[in-house]
Amino acid sequence: MLLILRRSTVFLAFFSLLFAPHLYAVIVKGPATPTAPTLLQLTQRAGYIFSGTVLTVERVQPKAQNEVATVRITFRVDQAVRGVSSRQTLTIREWAGLWDSGEHYRAGEQVLLFLYQSSKLGLTSPVNGNFGHFKLDNNGKILLDAQRLAALQIATPVPSHRSSKKFSINSRDLVRAIRRAGD
Repeated sequence: MLLILRRSTVFLAFFSLLFAPHLYAVIVKGPATPTAPTLLQLTQRAGYIFSGTVLTVERVQPKAQNEVATVRITFRVDQAVRGVSSRQTLTIREWAGLWDSGEHYRAGEQVLLFLYQSSKLGLTSPVNGNFGHFKLDNNGKILLDAQRLAALQIATPVPSHRSSKKFSINSRDLVRAIRRAGD
């Protein structure tokens, strides 16, 4: 019995030494912030890339026990890059759990999206979560912070007049950069 106790104590001490720095970082500093993907990474992972306007958002409850709750979002595609056509009306379905975790669309909102190819269940979502979802302002510009801009690895746009820590880039310029990254 004493031998088993000593072995478990040694194991616990070894385990603590091995994982203590990681546990300290998680407990004291909080979980690590996800690293923003580059434009090339977003482009390579996306099945659909487009800018468009959100037309409708509708929560769909499951009709059978083996179904999951989803949110159906319909877009008018304004500028097609991959997997869609300009002026197309595109309806996607997202898992409602993703929607509940904070990602929302609003009718009338303009967005530039990198979406995964639809799954076997017909569901999709933005590539790398919010990193694949860009909101456009009324002038078709995207506001980015310096960290996200640096991760995209595109030419530095004009600083935004709203904040020296934000940069604005025209969605058409970003689409051109996406097409170059995809070549």
